[in-house]
Amino acid sequence: MNNRGKVKVDAATSNMMDALRGVSAMIVACVHGFQVFVLPYYGVGSPSHILTSLLATHAVTMFFIVSGFMIYVSTLRHRNADGSFQWARFAEARILRIYPPLIAAIVITILVYLTIQLLGLHGRESFRLGGELFVARERATLEWSALPSTFFLLYGAVPGAPPPINMDGPLWTLSYEWWFYILIFLSARLWNGWSFSTLLPLAAVGVMLLYGRNTLFLWFFLIWLSGFWLGHIYVKGQLFTDKFWPRAAALAVSALIMMFVMGRGHLVSDLLNPFDTPSAQRMMVIVGAFLTLVVSILIRWATFSGVRISKAISGSARFSYTLYVIHYPLLLLSFSLLHPLLHNRDWMISVITVSAVLAPITYIASKVALLVENRRLLSHFVPRAHRLQEKA
Repeated sequence: MNNRGKVKVDAATSNMMDALRGVSAMIVACVHGFQVFVLPYYGVGSPSHILTSLLATHAVTMFFIVSGFMIYVSTLRHRNADGSFQWARFAEARILRIYPPLIAAIVITILVYLTIQLLGLHGRESFRLGGELFVARERATLEWSALPSTFFLLYGAVPGAPPPINMDGPLWTLSYEWWFYILIFLSARLWNGWSFSTLLPLAAVGVMLLYGRNTLFLWFFLIWLSGFWLGHIYVKGQLFTDKFWPRAAALAVSALIMMFVMGRGHLVSDLLNPFDTPSAQRMMVIVGAFLTLVVSILIRWATFSGVRISKAISGSARFSYTLYVIHYPLLLLSFSLLHPLLHNRDWMISVITVSAVLAPITYIASKVALLVENRRLLSHFVPRAHRLQEKA
């Protein structure tokens, strides 16, 4: 049986995963900055809109793949020598991962909203000044009734739950990841024995998700599971055998065949607009399989070459999650302050402006993360959940 001491991620793989998380977060923040500040000049459906949306979509896909990989490793690390699952420790680790940055994001969003409203800043009534082909948000709004759904991450999974607060767009993915954690948590508890108390919650969550019929949740779950499966073959050492390349080639060919069969007559539109139609969403799963294959190749390359990824890149993983969840309201606040000065000026000035704006936002995220992503510090402020398991 696997136990915590036997499940290790080598330094090269760890650095690669950190780099992928950090770069993905920066891509999402940069794309959103471009869309908030520059897309008013081009509008929805323009080449710049399609390209930036694709970059953000596949950066999010990469997030899910890396998350699936690391959660597979985490489930094995939370097993005892006899194979039983340390469910309380696992739950504590996931809560400390998700909730402190989420709470920070909600607080920052509320503060941004109140700042715009109470000071009467641009965006209180409308972000439009005339002539914009697009605005990321029509005005600064906060759906107070959506706060419970946002905090408890009910949206996207629980039928009838309202969507998350509108001023922090990236939060829509957070509920997905949270419920992926719950599904794996409930499944892993079966290692401790099959019983009514373990099967009933798993069945209840499964029925709820099926009843909700959120197909986008299903497609992203499959993408997340591709990273989970990658973690499995990594731990088994199958990434580093001579059979890797033939299997990788077979997977790539199979995915290409599926892509052309499913996308007959609309392949290009499906690839360029992954959220627009059910067919495009299914195509996104195939793209996720390709990206998972890319990650596996990168892991092999990093392991065999011994290359050292720059600390500036891999180190960004320390605040990548915080940057991901707090950057959007800060961008809207920046737009509120600067759009009146930029209106009717050349689009290049907006590009320069948003580049300058992203630097302090990234800095703020790195400082906030020192608290909200510091597991060792946070563990002192919560009950030691593993003690509850030991008493059970």
